[in-house]
Amino acid sequence: MFLIAALAIALTNLFNYRLTSQLALNRTAGYTQESVDQLSAKIDVLLRQYDQASQMIAFDEKVQTALNNPITKQGGQEQLALNRYLAEKTRYIAGEMLIHLFDREGNAYSSNESLQLFWRKADDAVSAVTWYRKMEELDGHMLWVYGPAWRDGEIPAIIGARKLKDSRNLTVLGDQFVVFPVEKMNRMIGETGQRIERKVQVMDSIGNIVYSTEPREIGTAADQGLFAKFGGNAQPFFEWTTREDRKRMLVTYAKSNYSDWTTIAYFKPEAVYSDASQMWANALLTMAAGIGIALALVAYFTWTLTKPIRQLADGMNKLSKEGIKPIDRPFASREITQLYSNYNGMVRQLEEVVQRLSEQQISAQRAELVALKAQFRPHFLYNSLNLIYWTIEDERPEKAQEMTLALGELLRYSVHPSTDFVTLGEDLAQLDRYLLLQRARFGEKFNVSIDVEEGLQQQSVIRLVLQPLVENAFHHGLEQKDEGDWLIRVRIYRQGGKILCSVEDNGVGMPLTALQSLEDSIHREQGFEKKAGGIGLSNLHKQLQAFFGTGYGIRLMTSQLGGLQVVLSLPLLDPSSQFDREQGMSMLVKRGDDGAA
Repeated sequence: MFLIAALAIALTNLFNYRLTSQLALNRTAGYTQESVDQLSAKIDVLLRQYDQASQMIAFDEKVQTALNNPITKQGGQEQLALNRYLAEKTRYIAGEMLIHLFDREGNAYSSNESLQLFWRKADDAVSAVTWYRKMEELDGHMLWVYGPAWRDGEIPAIIGARKLKDSRNLTVLGDQFVVFPVEKMNRMIGETGQRIERKVQVMDSIGNIVYSTEPREIGTAADQGLFAKFGGNAQPFFEWTTREDRKRMLVTYAKSNYSDWTTIAYFKPEAVYSDASQMWANALLTMAAGIGIALALVAYFTWTLTKPIRQLADGMNKLSKEGIKPIDRPFASREITQLYSNYNGMVRQLEEVVQRLSEQQISAQRAELVALKAQFRPHFLYNSLNLIYWTIEDERPEKAQEMTLALGELLRYSVHPSTDFVTLGEDLAQLDRYLLLQRARFGEKFNVSIDVEEGLQQQSVIRLVLQPLVENAFHHGLEQKDEGDWLIRVRIYRQGGKILCSVEDNGVGMPLTALQSLEDSIHREQGFEKKAGGIGLSNLHKQLQAFFGTGYGIRLMTSQLGGLQVVLSLPLLDPSSQFDREQGMSMLVKRGDDGAA
């Protein structure tokens, strides 16, 4: 729930950030557009002032008369007089403005000697300029463009050009040019307030940059893609990648109806989102601090509330491992105290129930094990007596005596009343007595190899654990084989905390499907001896699980010798431990999930 709440807060803050960013963008677009419109209007006011001043001079009677009567000699008194007159008229309007006239004969007149038009003569150079033909098309209206001027060298300037006409019949008298330096616009644009850092460009009607806050761009050709966009239906506010440094910028512009100039403002997106980003950073910091404090409080209260619950859970987990133990300690919470009181009451009742069940289970297990062991004795007793009979029948009394003594030891070992547990060495000695009886019957027809890992002789095992495996190898494997020597291999070794007893033969074996079916029947407690007269592997398997738990028992597989391999698993016990019937039963009851099947 805490993570869900933190995620909800994060998503809410993210939504607020996006909303705030959009609002900041819209607000910036609004006041930036307003600023650009104001700047464009200021430029128009400036250009109109120069336009009006130039018109007053153009339609001045003295200027009209001079242009209607062109001079015949350059540098004469008439030209100088008109130059002085033009200088006097412009001095009262703008000292930085140049009025330059060409009459129909190509004579030039200038109002300013310090500032000059770059083209001082009416020759082909003037008419070859790209905007000259456009000036003719405007029919007396002023065309404003960027152009070079001369003042102690070439300087960037703004040029207004128009065809000069007769005031009476509107016939063309010549050309009029108004020139003033670009730096005049620096002061005007600098006076326009701005809230964020931006770059300003002013583009004339033919695509030249008239003014820029980056002086290196003045006089250069504008980005043609951007110029074309302004000529279309561009939105007043859009994103654009700059031509110079390939940066993504936000652009707003205003187009003048008077001069056909475009005033453009560029600004970085991060400048727009700076406030929103700062708000987002503050929100993240606040959220992180809140989450940290909340985590600390949650951890503290969780620890104080869940610690007794964990202790209670640990106590429950230990029921099957360490016995039942009550938990007696004071707690600040009344609910936790009540919970522990109920737990301790349950523990006391459970101890009584377990005690009663243990006594009943031990009695039942005793009866079952006695019945299981009783099933072993008739098998090997019947087989042994049958063997002695045939030995006597073959007139070998000395061998019959030896076999009778061996059978007596076998019976004494199998019915010994003291304990169900013996050492592995004792069970191996029992196996030797059994093999003596078998050799008396089969002679040298079979060979038995026994390999016991060092240190396992003193391991505790249940009585008669090896003989049934070897007897099954004889009865179901070797005796069914028509020809060839018989081989039995017995291996006893440690593996993964267990003792594995492997008995394999080179007898007839059985198909894999039949082998799997047999193993399933053993594990389902269906006796193998029901199909034949041998020792019951299912009884041995059940006895092992009754003593040691479901993790132990018998597995069947195909032997590398060609016959069947039976692998019996036993727990690896402390050799110094001594187990009797009562101890085995007690251990059986206390094993929990690993107890008797």
